[in-house]
Amino acid sequence: MLRKILAAGLISVVFGSIIFLFWQQELQYVLPTPIPTDYTVVPVNQLLDITDQNIAPQSKPRLYHFFKPGCPCSRFNVKHFNSLRKTYQDQIDFIVVVPEGSDYFSSIEYFDEGLQITEDKGLLLAHEFGVYATPQAVIVSTDQKLYYRGNYNKARYCTDPGSNFAQMALDSLLSNRHPPEFGLLSTVSYGCGLSDDNFKLWKLSL
Repeated sequence: MLRKILAAGLISVVFGSIIFLFWQQELQYVLPTPIPTDYTVVPVNQLLDITDQNIAPQSKPRLYHFFKPGCPCSRFNVKHFNSLRKTYQDQIDFIVVVPEGSDYFSSIEYFDEGLQITEDKGLLLAHEFGVYATPQAVIVSTDQKLYYRGNYNKARYCTDPGSNFAQMALDSLLSNRHPPEFGLLSTVSYGCGLSDDNFKLWKLSL
């Protein structure tokens, strides 16, 4: 009888561990990222106030890549981001934005040498752009207007070329067209919250 109890306990622990790992690595990132209580929507075409000239668009539009090294979704997205940079770097400036509190120095190893990486102190840039999750792309025109903010792709691994939202937005901007409207698949954030507050919101929703 004791052996049966021990075996049942061991099986429960193993299954519990498997379920926990599946949630931690996969399932939680299928769900939309909880929206912070202080979130404010920043509409497309809004004039932005980017006071730091080191990160503001200059002669070329700029793509701001919100990256969090501890987030699996951010790491899966690196290959796609690097590919976009190689394709458009002559026409678009790229900058990686790491939220304050993340491991800034570990972020460097994921990207090509020479790419500008900035720490978003107090998440001021995220609030200015209306970003609360990662990975997210923000495209700003040379007149400092928000052109696109949203997901790179509807697929977690950016494997669906038909929904390469950020890439299509870049093509649209470079063709002098109006900002495209992709719908909720591009604007509903999936992945990791920029701060621990997102995780607290998720726990409260259970």
